[in-house]
Amino acid sequence: MKDFCKWLGVNEKVAKLIVWLFIGMSMLIIFNVALESMGLPFYKITVDNLAKIEHNELISFVLSCILSVLNFYSVILLVFRTSEYKKIFKYAILYLLLNILITNIFTGNIGNIILQVFIFVYILIFCYLYSNKNKKIVLYGIYSYIVNAFVQFICYLCKLRFVDYSKMNGVGRFLTSIDFLLIIFTIIHIKEIIIKKKEGVKQ
Repeated sequence: MKDFCKWLGVNEKVAKLIVWLFIGMSMLIIFNVALESMGLPFYKITVDNLAKIEHNELISFVLSCILSVLNFYSVILLVFRTSEYKKIFKYAILYLLLNILITNIFTGNIGNIILQVFIFVYILIFCYLYSNKNKKIVLYGIYSYIVNAFVQFICYLCKLRFVDYSKMNGVGRFLTSIDFLLIIFTIIHIKEIIIKKKEGVKQ
């Protein structure tokens, strides 16, 4: 795996994340198909079935935090190189803390609108400052946000008739976001390969 990532010229940890997401989704599909074929559809791993299980609120909160950080990375790593993920981590934590603060202060539809505005503004400010005030990178940040939102919207539409998003908890949000994360991190991976190949041609 390490040699393969080195050959591609991409970050090993990001590659491992994509591989494990693929493995997780493949196992989930196989497991659910097996239960369906055995006449046990009520035991399948679905969002509705998992929602019926009593779970610790702490687990729900932790998964929501992880998802928030991954969402931040899913936008930012479309703009910056994946090798910089460690340097970006502290800004991801700041993003998470502000996200939690806004969510607790504002509620309902107004709160959701304010949160979306905050996410957009924070990403643009981050791109501007992290790139040493390069306005071109801010434009890339806007493109990245649009791509991210488009992928999320498509994934949302595909699941809309199967999932009741109004009753979603942290566990449900995390599970229903796995397909989005898989797609967006695959796009990031492809971007890294293209950039690496272009750099190789220039040399």
